[in-house]
Amino acid sequence: MESLSGFLWRVNRGREHAPILFSRLWKWERRQMIRTIIIDDEILARIGIQTFLEGKQDIAVQGTFSSSLDALGYLRGENQVDIVITDIEMPDMDGLAFIKAVREENLCAGIIIVSCHDNFSYAREALELGADSYILKQEVTEEKLNEVIEKINGEKILPMLAEKNRKEKGRGTQDGQVCSSSYVTGVLKLQSRDSADDSLISGHVDKTMLIHLLENIVEKEGMGTFFSPYNKEMFILFQFPQEQSCEEKAEQLKKNCDDLNQNVKLFINERLLIGCSGFFDELKDMRERYQEGLNMLRQDFYESGEYFFVADSCLRRKKEVFSPDTEQFTEEEWIGEFCRQLTVYIDNCRDRKEDPDNVKKELFHVMNRFIYTLAQKYSLAGQLILGFGGKLEGIMNASSRSRLEYELTEKMQELSSALRKRLADDTMESVLQYLEEHIYEQIPLTEAAQQSFMSVPHFCKRFKEYTGETYVKYVNNRRVEKIKEYLDCGKYSLNEIACMMNFQNMNYMIRLFKSTTGLTIREYKRSAKKREE
Repeated sequence: MESLSGFLWRVNRGREHAPILFSRLWKWERRQMIRTIIIDDEILARIGIQTFLEGKQDIAVQGTFSSSLDALGYLRGENQVDIVITDIEMPDMDGLAFIKAVREENLCAGIIIVSCHDNFSYAREALELGADSYILKQEVTEEKLNEVIEKINGEKILPMLAEKNRKEKGRGTQDGQVCSSSYVTGVLKLQSRDSADDSLISGHVDKTMLIHLLENIVEKEGMGTFFSPYNKEMFILFQFPQEQSCEEKAEQLKKNCDDLNQNVKLFINERLLIGCSGFFDELKDMRERYQEGLNMLRQDFYESGEYFFVADSCLRRKKEVFSPDTEQFTEEEWIGEFCRQLTVYIDNCRDRKEDPDNVKKELFHVMNRFIYTLAQKYSLAGQLILGFGGKLEGIMNASSRSRLEYELTEKMQELSSALRKRLADDTMESVLQYLEEHIYEQIPLTEAAQQSFMSVPHFCKRFKEYTGETYVKYVNNRRVEKIKEYLDCGKYSLNEIACMMNFQNMNYMIRLFKSTTGLTIREYKRSAKKREE
């Protein structure tokens, strides 16, 4: 790994006019840690909690105390502490009194109670006095404790740091009152990309160097405050004077992102993506807005060519409905129309800034319904069609819209061609399809034979070979299945069903049902009702 001094010498030699001031990069300032102390009169409890926190890159245990008074003296000194983790029952000072003193003197940002007392009154009083969380000792885990610390960090410590940074920059009135500001949380992500540009110094900038590089850009340009939390995406709290108009803020935000992108491109191969939240005025909302910016990074799925994405509250375009047509599926022109509809649908989702995961879920359900409807329409090719349906989940894992569109279109074209070939190669399939389309009619054997261009005897032989049933039995079975569908829906009388199915009369339909199924219609209804129960 190249040293920092060597890196800077080579960069400056090759880019004398680069718009970055490197002087601050020489100051290897310590990253902001979450400073904690632990208070418990039981040594094993102190050691256990300390073990949970050791090794965390952004948490520093600055001291452990067996006495609340000793801890209070430590806090009142020159020592800066962000979070106090304490038991509620201590021998020298009541834990509730300790919490009250800490809050009244504003000695730290967060207080976490870890106690063996499961009495609700203890927890309620502690929280009322200003504790941020109450965890039972028998339930505390490393994951749970760190989750609470991260929550306090996001809701209290980071906003306090941002406010401190804002005041230090002297953005105030002549009275010393700090002017109100608007903010945007910009979450940063580096995405690898292939590049033939040898001038890029990929591989020579590690994460620590990159952090200092970004800190320098943000501070030099007065953009706001840069944060690099442990195990999370880096982000910038962009800051704007509240008196600026919405258009001015949006323009300044774009300029900030352009500056970041242009500067970062000078030193690394990776592509910088920036997901920006909407504008907000309260620093306590920063945690929520960080998640909003994180979600906006997903917009890169649409491959719009943009590198930064901004959440906004503007009126969105009307949502397009994607509904591929099954009627013309076997026509060669179908795939072109499918591609057009799919492109329009995804373009609309991009313009509406829909979450790509939600788009994929919706598309998955639409295509599943399409496949199921297709399998019903071409029932004897159902296995072939449903086999293609099993490939949908893999297609929906595509990382970009182009990949998703390509794979989905390719599979649909493949299915359309396979089904078209199946129908063309098998004359009997065409006959069965014809029967299915005219199932409500009485199709004579001679008419069915004419559809296959065969003589009646040859047709009867081929039909039984293909279906395993005689022509009359097959037709009766299919018509009885339709009768069952009408019975199951419960909307029609027997006379109405007989009329819709074009039977000579209701009694003939009842006899056919009994001879085909072995059950009377009443017995069938009774058994269907039992199955539902």
